[in-house]
Amino acid sequence: MTAAPIDYRAAYEPNGDGVIVDLSELGDKLMAYEDISSDLSMDQEQKLVDYVKAAMQMSYDRVSRRYSHWKEADRAHDVYVRPDTTQFREKAVIADTRAISDTVLTYLMAALTGRNPMFQMEGLNRKSRKSSQIIERLLHQQMRRTAGEARIAQHLLDCIRYGYAPTKVTWDAKTRTNQITNFDPRRVFHDPRVQWGDWEKMQYIIFSDFASYDSLLQSGIYPKLKKYPSLRNRLTPPAGGWDGHKWHKEAGRGLSIDPAERLERGSSNSYFALGDSRVYDECYIRLAGYEVNLPQIEQLWLVVTVLDENVIIRFQLNAYGRQFPVVIGGLYHDAHKTYGQSLYDLLLPLHDVATWLLRSRIDNVQAALTNLMFVDPTQVSINDLIDRNPHGIVRTLPGSEPGKGVYISQIPDVTKGHWQDIEAMSGLKQRLSAASDAQQGMPTAEGGVRTATEIQRLSQLGSQRLGVLSRIISATSVRPMARMMVANVQDFFGDSGAIRIPDSDSASGLTDMVQDGYLDFNLQDIQGEIDYLVVDGTLPLEPTRNAETWINMLKMLNETGMAMEYNSGKIVEEAIRSMGVSDLDQFKISKEQTAKGPTPSQQMMMMEKLRGANVQPQGDIQDQVQKGNLVPMREKSG
Repeated sequence: MTAAPIDYRAAYEPNGDGVIVDLSELGDKLMAYEDISSDLSMDQEQKLVDYVKAAMQMSYDRVSRRYSHWKEADRAHDVYVRPDTTQFREKAVIADTRAISDTVLTYLMAALTGRNPMFQMEGLNRKSRKSSQIIERLLHQQMRRTAGEARIAQHLLDCIRYGYAPTKVTWDAKTRTNQITNFDPRRVFHDPRVQWGDWEKMQYIIFSDFASYDSLLQSGIYPKLKKYPSLRNRLTPPAGGWDGHKWHKEAGRGLSIDPAERLERGSSNSYFALGDSRVYDECYIRLAGYEVNLPQIEQLWLVVTVLDENVIIRFQLNAYGRQFPVVIGGLYHDAHKTYGQSLYDLLLPLHDVATWLLRSRIDNVQAALTNLMFVDPTQVSINDLIDRNPHGIVRTLPGSEPGKGVYISQIPDVTKGHWQDIEAMSGLKQRLSAASDAQQGMPTAEGGVRTATEIQRLSQLGSQRLGVLSRIISATSVRPMARMMVANVQDFFGDSGAIRIPDSDSASGLTDMVQDGYLDFNLQDIQGEIDYLVVDGTLPLEPTRNAETWINMLKMLNETGMAMEYNSGKIVEEAIRSMGVSDLDQFKISKEQTAKGPTPSQQMMMMEKLRGANVQPQGDIQDQVQKGNLVPMREKSG
């Protein structure tokens, strides 16, 4: 028998369910982008705090499963040994995992930040072509000013080490500059109901951090702190009560401190005592209008900041529109997972095996050095054997013969093959990571690849594997980061600005705007539809980035008689740039120097070339004289 259908219409009549907090009376202020944290009632404030706490807890329950993996990744990456370690074997740690990580990081940095300008943009229509050229140079200038390369390097390192790299992209109104902020993944809690890469579907994301009260007050973005001076007093114990705030209590590494731990010296009322830090949680939320009793609004993108797990010190519309100002990067893209896999997830099992092999080798050597002794206590003084020194005395009982009461057993060297096993583990890690010996700048293993051509070929194949990763990161992480930066510039930069344009900059369409090495622009000049060009993952290991490739090209053109059909000067310039000389134009002869004609040394050089020629037609000489490249010698009189 078929069950009767559920009458959902009767069961769910509108009755106010689903309202998180009623903000109907504050709707006008909220829609005007005002901070309404000071206008909230105690009940409204508590409901919002409970919402943020519940959201953090839901995320923490999922992300905390990764904490043990990340802790092991930290241990391997730092090659960390506890300072209080007493056993010598515990100090032996395999370090090639860190070397592989550094190699992959070097590759990604070269591929993603090695361009000039760093972020290459394209206008999606004719009107925005000039705007894209201005913005890409403006972003390049901002990245140089704010150590943006270091921020991106940390982002990529988090991708490699954790497989999860949450990074904020915000606007600093004081400096009129984009700001990239890296976060420990244990301090970020995103909506776990979305799969990897579907970040635009997130309902919320929370950034948890610690800071002194004065720094929060001086930031200027929390006016409620100035309005209520009593908030200077701590509202919760240093440890806090939320599970998500336990991230900082990782013991034993010694590389960071617990900002909530009290280590006071002197007065307990000192504002500068360690442990006086305040926990604050910045939560970006996407809510439906009905959830705040504003049914006429479809969606609200909000930012809520909670201080000490109790007080709302900021509550307003998200200034960045309908997006969260965050980029979440990963190394291996997998759309079917909530969290991505890191490089250390792949390498750690082999790392642990190699470390065990090394430590067992040490144990075997130590045992062989000390040997194993069998002693008859009825014939030999055991205390003398334990406390013996090179010139000590071993007492024997009366009537016993020397050497009869002691037997020394030789320990066999059963771990002599462990070095080969460790090298095998290293080889497996290189296969997994595509970071070969050649790419690490080390000679190839004995019996392996020997010729330069073979080494270059294998390096190129490894580069192709790493190039895939760089393209994925470029598309899924760097691209949204660049888009956010462009949007911030267009929305917040202001009416006018100026950027430095070096003489070597060959951007077409900007020449008419450059005066005295600077380009002045207004708000209209940076508008338009602009997008980021995904990098192709090319590295200096590629043939086109090798100076020898360009030199061989010149030789081939000369040998085949095709040199006249190509611009040899341009080929030489590319060869020099591939050597690492980026600002080649600074060495060029100026137009004023060219107008003066060749220098005496240049004349002598050209004369030597002419003398060395097999045949120099008279017509060619006269042609060089007419061009000013040769100066005819005066004939001697009489």
